[in-house]
Amino acid sequence: MQKSQAEYSTYLLTHLSELQNIGIFAIKDTGIVSYQKNSAHNPLHHCAELQAYLIENAKNQAVPYICKDDHQAYFACIRTSQKYYLAGPMCTTFFNKTQRHKFYRTYGIPEAVEKNLRLFTVTEILHLVCILAKIVTDTEYTDRQLLNANHLIPVTKEQEAEEQILFNLKSDEEDFYRHSYQEERKLLDMVREGNVAEAVRLSKEMDPEVGKLGASELTHWRNMLVIGVTLCARAAIEGGLMPYAAYRLSGYYINKGSECKDIMQILAYRNHAIEELTKRVQELKTRRHTSSYTEQCKDYVKKHFREKIYLDDIAGKLGISSSYLSRLFKKEAGICIQDYVNDVRIERAANLLIYSEESIPRIAEYVNFPSQSYFGKIFKAKKNMTPRQYRESYKPTEFLEEK
Repeated sequence: MQKSQAEYSTYLLTHLSELQNIGIFAIKDTGIVSYQKNSAHNPLHHCAELQAYLIENAKNQAVPYICKDDHQAYFACIRTSQKYYLAGPMCTTFFNKTQRHKFYRTYGIPEAVEKNLRLFTVTEILHLVCILAKIVTDTEYTDRQLLNANHLIPVTKEQEAEEQILFNLKSDEEDFYRHSYQEERKLLDMVREGNVAEAVRLSKEMDPEVGKLGASELTHWRNMLVIGVTLCARAAIEGGLMPYAAYRLSGYYINKGSECKDIMQILAYRNHAIEELTKRVQELKTRRHTSSYTEQCKDYVKKHFREKIYLDDIAGKLGISSSYLSRLFKKEAGICIQDYVNDVRIERAANLLIYSEESIPRIAEYVNFPSQSYFGKIFKAKKNMTPRQYRESYKPTEFLEEK
């Protein structure tokens, strides 16, 4: 039997809510309808003030309304002829335990029912709202329409063009960008070749020759870090470093630099990143006996350690037989692939035990051990202590004292 339009919309909204792990609600005169499972403690369901705020703003514009609260969480409201559809929360930043508690407390939600929120990029949020609008209004919107209507773009294209002209004029006067393309290429070549000392020296040598990349000195050097580390990460990949390793390493230093308020420390992070990336390339070049198959296998495991990993799947992706990959990996890495998988999972679990508040069963599940008992057995074999003993021994004082 064919579904009615209302049944079809309900089906889509329910599955969209489950797939994206957010709340979706419809509000009309007769009350609220939830398309999210266990939605009672969602801020949109729990806080009448938030509902009223979103609805009031949605009344004043034809385009779906999107807002960001003080905790960097986004909410959306779409107006139809009879209902208002609400969606959220959608977070673009990770909440630690304290931040998560403050967020829920803002909306009057008890601490006992707090849960982690899924992370979104701004692009994902815009796409999700576009899909939701298409389902409930059959109207298509572009990202640009949503951004403009909700004043999420602080500068218009016209303002940007005018500012670019002024910037170009100022650049001419101050003789920006004195360092040459060839000098930049030399630096990236040193990274590709694994020449650590030259890479760091060239990076420092170019610093005084770079034009201003920010309104303040702090912003300038933060931008220098982002650009330098990003370019060197790509050069390191070209030099043989696996993309997963290069992106994880560059991401760490870029995030550290973005939080830093001391210019000398930003420079230190930048230099450490270039040094570390180049050093990784150098190490790869000194152990040429390790095949690309073994390195690609390691890269696959590091990317997919939270999933079930099958030897046949890895071998299939590499285009070789599973028996050949097994023998090659054991010969070159010194351990079998399953032991390497367990090593990666145990290291991730160890970090979570130290730096997170998650329970041991949840950590075991997160790193994809089939049971807590098996996790405990393997962990003790690798670390010579149980997961609980490890947490108690190594957890930083500030984490132990945080409530």
